Amino acid sequence: MGKTIFVTSGATVPFPDMIEAVLSRSFIAAAVENGYSRIIAQIGKGYKGTLLERVAALKTADDYKCSLTAQELGCDSIAASFKMTEQPLEVVAIEFSSKIEHIITELAELVISHAGAGSILDSLRLGAPLMVCVNEKLMDNHQQQIADKFEGLGYIIACKANAESLVSGITAIQTADLKPFPSTHNIAFENSLVSVAYSL
Repeated sequence: MGKTIFVTSGATVPFPDMIEAVLSRSFIAAAVENGYSRIIAQIGKGYKGTLLERVAALKTADDYKCSLTAQELGCDSIAASFKMTEQPLEVVAIEFSSKIEHIITELAELVISHAGAGSILDSLRLGAPLMVCVNEKLMDNHQQQIADKFEGLGYIIACKANAESLVSGITAIQTADLKPFPSTHNIAFENSLVSVAYSL
């Protein structure tokens, strides 16, 4: 088994642009080229129907059996799972997980997250190489400032929610010299990072 990418759009607001970019032909090809053979995607509530429509348009294997169980992924059921026929890549989608930490630490070699401060900090605390994808369609949000701040400090690679940007990101992160996040749980430090980002 090759490496796994964990994609999270957060548990509340779906992020279709990010998920669709991850499922693009060019990103899948880049993922496989860089040694990844599985994507676990936490898609949020309310997106399953649209995801299944997108999957129906992809070339997927008929004789596929998911390599993971809902229990392993901390959810009641798997929203969708399939294997590409054109590329050796498995995709497993879930709406919500109670085992995000387990997925990141035990199953994933790379995390692609929406740019919510909580999700960024959670991934960084767990030591995961992190690409952060900004949702530019959210009104009055500070995701771009937060992503720019964390990238400027050398902790993450920041991307846009499109295939071209994600392809560039996954290529860059293979050789990026990202700084390890402070291992001590320093609330004051984390709060200062977020507050500085918001004030930009």
